[in-house]
Amino acid sequence: MRALLREHPCVLLIDEVDKVDQAFEAMLLELLSAWQISIPKLGTVTHRSIPFVVMTSNETRSLGDPLRRRSLYLRMEHPTVERETQILAVRSATDDPLLRRQMAGLAKALRAWSMEKPPSIAELLDLAQALELMGVQEIAPDMRDVLLPFLAKTDADRKRLLLRDGFESLVITANKYRDEPIEVE
Repeated sequence: MRALLREHPCVLLIDEVDKVDQAFEAMLLELLSAWQISIPKLGTVTHRSIPFVVMTSNETRSLGDPLRRRSLYLRMEHPTVERETQILAVRSATDDPLLRRQMAGLAKALRAWSMEKPPSIAELLDLAQALELMGVQEIAPDMRDVLLPFLAKTDADRKRLLLRDGFESLVITANKYRDEPIEVE
């Protein structure tokens, strides 16, 4: 409502729109169609300016057709290993560039496994913090049980990572990314 009442246009962020209920989605339709919000017992709030609306979605459920028709859809892929390593360099306390590359490589390997909930950058930052607290310099296959809560967010993903060679093969792939020459832009 504050975004509609501002004198000058602003950015309105609606994060994880796929997790809202039908009533909120209906309110969004009114907002995006008429730039107003109807509030029972208060009336209708109309816009003073039109905000630039950005909605994010993790695609946990499909949005309704009317809402999708009113949206420009841009798919953001996960970052490359190089970019994720740069993010870890800025946002984590991990000083070791090889460990940062190994973590980014592990995230890429996990995402290639078509997990139900592949690790996001936020989860990778949590992993980096945990490794820092444990004093870990390198991720090893025998660390599977300790790292599992940071990497598997669903029961199905946990079971896949508990397979005999599953985690070990992911670490081997992560080490390949870690050991690749770093591309300089």
